[in-house]
Amino acid sequence: MSTSVHLIGICGSGMSSLALWYRYRGFEVSGCDRNPGENLPELLSAEITVLDKHDPVHVEKVDRIVYSAAIPVDHPEIMSARGKGIPVLRRSEALAELANDSHLLAVAGAHGKTTTTAMTGWILQETGHDPTVMVGGKVSAWGGNFRPGSILTVVEADEYDRAFLRLRPVSAAVTSFAIEHLECYGTPAALSVAFGVFLEMTRPGGTAIVPFINRDLAKWAGRIERNVITTGLEGSVFCRPLETDKWRQKYIIDGIRGYLPLPGNHNLRNAETAIALASTAGVETEDSVRALESFPGVSRRLERIGTFGSAVVLSDYAHHPDEIEAALQGISQVSEGKTVVVFQPHLYSRTAVQYEAAGIALSRADRVLVLPIYPAREKPMPGVTSRLVVDASVRAGGNCRLCMPDDLRKLLMEIEAEIIVFMGAGSIDSLARRLCDNGH
Repeated sequence: MSTSVHLIGICGSGMSSLALWYRYRGFEVSGCDRNPGENLPELLSAEITVLDKHDPVHVEKVDRIVYSAAIPVDHPEIMSARGKGIPVLRRSEALAELANDSHLLAVAGAHGKTTTTAMTGWILQETGHDPTVMVGGKVSAWGGNFRPGSILTVVEADEYDRAFLRLRPVSAAVTSFAIEHLECYGTPAALSVAFGVFLEMTRPGGTAIVPFINRDLAKWAGRIERNVITTGLEGSVFCRPLETDKWRQKYIIDGIRGYLPLPGNHNLRNAETAIALASTAGVETEDSVRALESFPGVSRRLERIGTFGSAVVLSDYAHHPDEIEAALQGISQVSEGKTVVVFQPHLYSRTAVQYEAAGIALSRADRVLVLPIYPAREKPMPGVTSRLVVDASVRAGGNCRLCMPDDLRKLLMEIEAEIIVFMGAGSIDSLARRLCDNGH
């Protein structure tokens, strides 16, 4: 196996954890990224060389190149590597190479896969299994998005760029299904088929876990004699909600009472999947319930990051209408006061498709301020702006208006609120942390 690897776009969430995994496996690791961001300190502490510019010279002394889906195939470093005969791998190929020789548990889904992956890893850790965990968000107790451990491995399996179809898990779970990433799949039917194929890719004797309402996704896994576990109200694994005690969501499963140290029925759905997945590694339900009572949560999932005046400030990754609704439902369980949402739409293509549903979901908040669209890798689309989301929310009865980032502090100071939640998958989290009274 190669002993040195260079990652292009190394500081992204998925790439940084991959770099750490390579380092744990004994590789000499380097990488480059024009926007290093918050994952840089973790990489540097692992003695990984990170360069802040791209240059073909970076590939001269490495055995392989790995690049993220956001990097164009004609990138100068990729072209240079191919010209020298150096193997070039997409991130999905590198992940499969690392993961498929382990006892792999993989978690996919439109929503909840990051939290569910972390929950599963936490259960396994707390029950003495020493898992390797690769997750798409930071877990404070692990110091980031990667936990090195044994051959028992839990990974977040992303459907973007068809990455999850390269994995061969012992157990595969789908947390939820929604129409996204049609730029990769073309049609909802093709997306559904891809999730079905992901579940079919479980190894012989393995297990496919799906919500009962989406059990058809696992039909082929069942036909080829994989075990199928269903979650949710009519499923075989169900966390029935009890009362909420501030930030703790109480529940009962199989006669066992427990609680999650974070609110929201959507987190009970995540817990069901994690409990089911851990059971395939031999963990008893009661042990899983007890382990989850100390779960530290994942960054940007209703994460309390500070205060603004008298309001508690939360940061949440929600950018899909279903996620917005779930986050607001969770907040409603812990607060009867006014909730203000600062929302940053993500991608022009997503906004063009989802603006109506996003506006309706946001209308459930007391006040909403909508920032300009975060474009990420996209160029503007004619007629697609944040105004579409605002108008849809107003039509649904919401108190919603446009807001520019420079005006945000002044507007928030004029609004009385108990909770301010910053939602979005783009740059909004760093903006929120700067605005907090205890921010930097």
